[in-house]
Formats: sequence, structure tokens, C-alpha cells
Amino acid sequence: MTDQHEIPTPLSAARLVEVLRQARISHVVIVPDTYQETFIAAIEAAPDLKTVYACSEDEAIGINAGLYAMGHRPLLTIQNNGFYACLNTIRGISLDAGVPTVMLIGQYGNKAATPMEQHPQRMVRLLEPTLDMWGVPSLRLWHDADLGKIPDVYEQALQQQSPWALVVPIPTGV
Repeated sequence: MTDQHEIPTPLSAARLVEVLRQARISHVVIVPDTYQETFIAAIEAAPDLKTVYACSEDEAIGINAGLYAMGHRPLLTIQNNGFYACLNTIRGISLDAGVPTVMLIGQYGNKAATPMEQHPQRMVRLLEPTLDMWGVPSLRLWHDADLGKIPDVYEQALQQQSPWALVVPIPTGV
């Protein structure tokens, strides 16, 4: 577990793509996000990872469910605000229907030097408590070393038929 007061470093978008390949991710469902633009650019440049753009997080959850039902291994990339916006869809599809849903959630509005638990913006401060309250396991991706845990998290989501959140505290780097 990452120390809650540890300062995160930008995750390498290239390393993140490499780890998604190790996890055998087939599709990355993206709600357009300038906060994670380097990661999105790296995904778009990876010919073996298919990108699917969604207009909203609700739509992304539905696309994820369809891809999963067809035997694919999708991953979502959304922002913290988008997670809050699609809670009912996560409840219905991911939690109640048991569709594995692995979400890479960017902490839009976070500053690296401010511990998330003390952040003045609710959207940052309340993400992990909200995940906990809804029973959605989460993992903070503070440093590139944390990325190696993604394949195991993905397998856990499949085995548990549940959602999982991978929390990205600050924008990705190159």
C-alpha cells in the first residue's frame, strides 16, 4: 500500500501501455480526457490495442460490458468526475450484474504536493472513500513500479466479477 502522504510521480504512458499488453487488454474504452492526454496518445499509437471512444462514462460502462460479453478484455479510462456521474450504471452493470469493469481513474484537479485525503476539492478528496463505500476495490498507481500490479488486478476483477479502480493521482508523463 502506498503511503497516503507520499508524493506521486507522473506515470510513464509508454510503460502503462506495456503493462496493459502484459495484462492482455484488448480494448481501451476512453472518455476523452485532456488530463491523461499522454496516455491516450500512447494508446492510439499502439496498433495492437484497440481504442473505443465513448461520449459519457455511462456509455463507456455499457461498451465495456458488451466487449466483455463478446470475450474481449477491455479497460476504461475516465476521470474522477466521470466516476461520480456513472455511479448508478456501475451499480447496475458492474456490481449487480457482475460485469468485470477495470477503470483507470484520473484524479482531475489533484496537485502532487497535496495529500488526496486533505485536498480542498471534493472530487479529489472523496474518490477513494466513495469507492470504498460502494465496495469497489482500488489501487493507487503512484509510481511506475505500481504499474506491475495491473495484470493481477485485472485477473481479480475477472475472478470476482466486479469492478476495480486504478487511481492515477496526477497526469501521466511520456
